[in-house]
Amino acid sequence: MRSATVCDYHAMRLVRRLFSPNHAVMIKRRFVASLILAVPLAFPALAHAEDGGAKTNDDDPSINALGIGVNQVLKVLQTHPDSATDACINALKEMHAAQDQLSKEEGHENNQDVEVARDVTSSTMEDVTTICGADARTLCRESAESNPKLDAACHALPHEDD
Repeated sequence: MRSATVCDYHAMRLVRRLFSPNHAVMIKRRFVASLILAVPLAFPALAHAEDGGAKTNDDDPSINALGIGVNQVLKVLQTHPDSATDACINALKEMHAAQDQLSKEEGHENNQDVEVARDVTSSTMEDVTTICGADARTLCRESAESNPKLDAACHALPHEDD
């Protein structure tokens, strides 16, 4: 009978911990980060680009170059989604919204708003590279040596001055 009491105690302790306000916020943040970083890889048809990350198939080569840099940053963060800060997640949301708008504008013939949409997309991609790049570099400094896959992704990161 004693083991049931010990199990009840541990179950109650787990429930209290899981539903504490701080723990709930942490779980929600991790869940959102995991979705933003993992869904494009799991469901390529839903992704904003063919490879699951930032757009790299635009008519504008500068968007493609920025997209490659963003994808390198995301590759690092996908190894440990909890490393993405709220600022990074928000920047990714804004980038995806800008890419969606660009795709919509490109779908219309003789649309003069395409260049504006490209500028906005370019700006949001630069934000992602800067904000999420800082998160990725922090993760690389803290964990790259213990994880060969992460170490390889860290070496492919764009330089901070790029």
